[in-house]
Amino acid sequence: MLICLPMDALWKSKVLCLMEVQGALWLRGNERFLDTYAVCKNAEDPEWVRVLALSDVAAPLKWLATAESLGRAYVGKTVQCDESGSRWLRLRRLGNVPTMPQAAVLIEVEDVSEEREAFERIRLEGQHFHALIERSAEGISLFDTEANILYESPSNKRIHGYESWEMEGKNLFDFCHEDDLARALPRFENLAKAPGIVETEIVRFKHKEGHWIYLEGTVINATDDPRVGALVNNFREVTGRLEAERELRRAKDAAEEAQRLQQHFLTNLSHEFKTPLTLIRGPLMDLAEGRIDSVNTPEILSRVLRNVDRLSGLITELVDLSRLDAGNFGLQVNQHDLVEFIRAELDTFSEMAEARSIQLCLESPNRCSVFFDLSKLEKVVSNLLSNALRYSRDESLVSVSVQLQADAEDGLVRVEVRDQGPGMNESTRSRVFERFYQADTTLSREHEGMGIGLALAREMVEMHGGKIGVDSESGEGSCFWFTLPLGCTHFDPDDIDTGAVREPRPHTVGGLKAAAQPVGLVEKAAHRPRLLLIEDNEDMRAYLRMNLDPYYLVTEAVDGRQILEVVENSQPEIILSDVMMPHVDGLEVCRQLKAAARWKAIPLILLSAKGSVDHRVEGLQAGADDYLAKPFSVAELLQRLRSRVPWGIDPQEESGAWCERLEACIAENLASPQFDVKQLADLIGYSERQLLRRVMQHAGLKPSALILQRRLERAHELILSKRYETMAEVAHAVCLSPGYFSRRYRSVYGESGL
Repeated sequence: MLICLPMDALWKSKVLCLMEVQGALWLRGNERFLDTYAVCKNAEDPEWVRVLALSDVAAPLKWLATAESLGRAYVGKTVQCDESGSRWLRLRRLGNVPTMPQAAVLIEVEDVSEEREAFERIRLEGQHFHALIERSAEGISLFDTEANILYESPSNKRIHGYESWEMEGKNLFDFCHEDDLARALPRFENLAKAPGIVETEIVRFKHKEGHWIYLEGTVINATDDPRVGALVNNFREVTGRLEAERELRRAKDAAEEAQRLQQHFLTNLSHEFKTPLTLIRGPLMDLAEGRIDSVNTPEILSRVLRNVDRLSGLITELVDLSRLDAGNFGLQVNQHDLVEFIRAELDTFSEMAEARSIQLCLESPNRCSVFFDLSKLEKVVSNLLSNALRYSRDESLVSVSVQLQADAEDGLVRVEVRDQGPGMNESTRSRVFERFYQADTTLSREHEGMGIGLALAREMVEMHGGKIGVDSESGEGSCFWFTLPLGCTHFDPDDIDTGAVREPRPHTVGGLKAAAQPVGLVEKAAHRPRLLLIEDNEDMRAYLRMNLDPYYLVTEAVDGRQILEVVENSQPEIILSDVMMPHVDGLEVCRQLKAAARWKAIPLILLSAKGSVDHRVEGLQAGADDYLAKPFSVAELLQRLRSRVPWGIDPQEESGAWCERLEACIAENLASPQFDVKQLADLIGYSERQLLRRVMQHAGLKPSALILQRRLERAHELILSKRYETMAEVAHAVCLSPGYFSRRYRSVYGESGL
């Protein structure tokens, strides 16, 4: 026998998986082995490494041939030979080393796949953990209670630039800014007192490249954990975050300062508006009181209307201010006669000067061709002239001079505006061109206005490549001056518009009488629907009524107070309302009317100076049927009104034909399950809102209620005619569900109808 009795008893074990081999050959296997490796039952002298399907053929044979095989097991992986996949096998040799090379050897085969997979999971988890630490955006380090660095994650280099070996063994606070130590050291001492304490702090840390970065660290005392035994620091760089927070604080401070300056600016804004208002009000008062000869009326009106345009331009100037700040305020430069331009500006201010007996004079050559932007230089010159007249005493002199300075490089032209006012001290003179600055003198209350005018003038002159300044002494008047370079080489080519032609001065009235006339029809329409006009401004209300009267019967209201009572009294077919009104505004009028079942079908159009998308959406959300921004075209307004409630056709004359068409359309489609209000509106050619208004006028019902009523009436006729045997058949005939039909039918005809 090849195996002794004890081995024979071992061979019969039901637990152990055993095989007998001779060199590389498989001889036999016990019952457990054959059950596991059934493929080998009929094998004739197979190689045992192939019986076990080991992926490495040479290694197990080499292991078996060595003396160490008795004390050391071999672990190998099988190839994937079935759906179960590959396995890990552990081979242990039983018995002594044979004395002869051909002796049989007993080997225990054990499947250790689960054990190996568990080990592999642990190994991979460890690798994953280290990979996460090394690739983490945050840093990990360990300290002892004296702040000596015990461990530094290799990934920390991405944050502070140091290799791990450059940090380990050194003290943490050697890398911290000295100004932060007074705050950080006490907290670290508290942290080191006992396990479990957590502290978070931000310190400046010296980067390897020499600059300082801000690190935020959260440190936990884990000295009681045997796996760690140290203080664990989880830190991150917060330099960018802190800079963003500081920038946010600076922006907030700047916004608060801008708000303060804006309030100051609004307080002093009257200067920019009083000049054209004065030039409008003065001549009109003279005309109203009969102090102007009829011969001079066209000229006076020309000045008035010119300053109306200027007032509109000043409103635009508020936008110019922000555009200048944004850097997108371009030039449209052309060649103009500067002398003619200034002469026209002086003419604009002549009436203001005459009212105070101030003499205006101009000293200049006959012509002076200069490239400049008309609109922007007009703001500069008008501001200087306005200030000179405002601060000059009565019966004084304001002089303007235009001087060519040929000795300057490439040539310059200098314009001076000199007055005989109170002058300025050095403090005021140094700040007079600052935005929103107002001189603090005894005359400041009376002569307000040093807000944005001179600041805009400075920026506009500088856009032309020129300079602006003032020469003044207290009590000796002031001389404001600006220079402009000659030629056009200093301008960007995109700013030069040589094809532009100077337009004539606006509003030159050539003796023609201007009169407001209604737009559209001259004669009144045959039928005029009732219109309620709600407008607080008397002039606007009169203007609108003048243009609406030929087409509508207009009832007026000055605001939205007691709107329901006003509507009850006037019974309008359409409403036209302003938005911005005292007491009750147009939006509230919309809400009240649309909340009232009786009046919500009346079309309502809003007029407003607020024309942005947000304001239009707000008006439509309040219930308005349409929204028109001021300034508006009367023709457009009339067309919008007419699309809602047309004029010219008496509704009584067409009411019968329209009602017949409506009833016929409903009757023809009662048998259609898809027939609803939308389809009815399409067939009639109305919008659903228009259909609602007309049907309410005709039947006092909503369109959906009218369709239901006609279905019930048809059903009642079918029941009386006894064409159907059941109520369900009748319900289906009029396209209603039986249950719903039964309830609605009983509510109208009662039990007697069934």
